Amino acid sequence: MRVAKKQSFTLDFTPDLDFTVIAIFSSLRDFKLCFQLNNLLGLSMVRQPDLELILDKKGSTGMFTRFFFLSEDEEEFYLIANRGSNGHFIPEVKPADYFLVIKNRGRYTSESVVLRQIQSIRNVSSAMPLKTDELTSIENFLLLEPVVEKEKTKQSIPPIL
Repeated sequence: MRVAKKQSFTLDFTPDLDFTVIAIFSSLRDFKLCFQLNNLLGLSMVRQPDLELILDKKGSTGMFTRFFFLSEDEEEFYLIANRGSNGHFIPEVKPADYFLVIKNRGRYTSESVVLRQIQSIRNVSSAMPLKTDELTSIENFLLLEPVVEKEKTKQSIPPIL
């Protein structure tokens, strides 16, 4: 009689972290900072529904404000608040007020130029790029996806026969 051996498998998964994150330290309200960034960077970020995130605290969730813009070159720009209803989006960087995330960065978008422009905003005390490989909760940025609203289709009147 043969006894079956147990086999175990491990899943080796490394998420695609090909995006730029800039931490912003500012006393501005989220919509005012978004307005300033839109003007300086030539964006049109708009408010998205708040992002709900399960936090480390058992059974607790936090709501975080976010803004989004998709450029013609398919670059995605997100502005997300670090302070939510029950905690921080990225707890390792608690002093940061906001994060500007750039996904699919094009060759004409320079991180250093964007950083200088953010630092030129009057009520921004500081801004710095984050090293994504050093953050333990970096997966939270993977939750940033554009919310696409479905077009409302007009109901047409059926033809009279």
